[in-house]
Amino acid sequence: MNRNEAESLAGDYVLGALSGSELAEFEANLARNPELQRQVAAWERRLTPLAASVPEVEPRASVWDAIEAALDEAGPPATVTVREREGEWRMLAPGLEIKLLLVDREAGFQSFLLRLAPGCQLPAHDHHALEECLLLDGDMLIGDRAYSQGDYHAALPGSRHAPISTRNGGVVFLRGQLRPEMLA
Repeated sequence: MNRNEAESLAGDYVLGALSGSELAEFEANLARNPELQRQVAAWERRLTPLAASVPEVEPRASVWDAIEAALDEAGPPATVTVREREGEWRMLAPGLEIKLLLVDREAGFQSFLLRLAPGCQLPAHDHHALEECLLLDGDMLIGDRAYSQGDYHAALPGSRHAPISTRNGGVVFLRGQLRPEMLA
């Protein structure tokens, strides 16, 4: 890398404009090149006072919406994103709604949200495969064991769940074996 290219890359680095392999290569060079370290320090000295002199401005909501839409359109390959306001809540049983997030038929699993109305109860049931559960909001009881927001529970293959209930309602993230009855 010649001096002009190094100077330009140092500026881009300080501005946060490098990414991926270009960023990794630059940082590897930066760690062992004192001249490159001086160029980065010079850019930081030039830009830091400028950043401090500009008042902080909160962008309009429409700006954030446009950025989010552009990122969604250009989203990374082979990923799935389901926004809070996207997807469909469907009644699974009285007081119980499900929102499918991902179904992987090849691997045989699904991820979904379960919304439990206050006082809702699910009967005891067996688990033939691993099911993971994270309580996102509200409360949940599995038998007599109480769970609160952020608590994780895994039902291992061959286990039996005691009845699941909630006093005040809750939202649970679950990942487990594909159950076709939930897809209907």
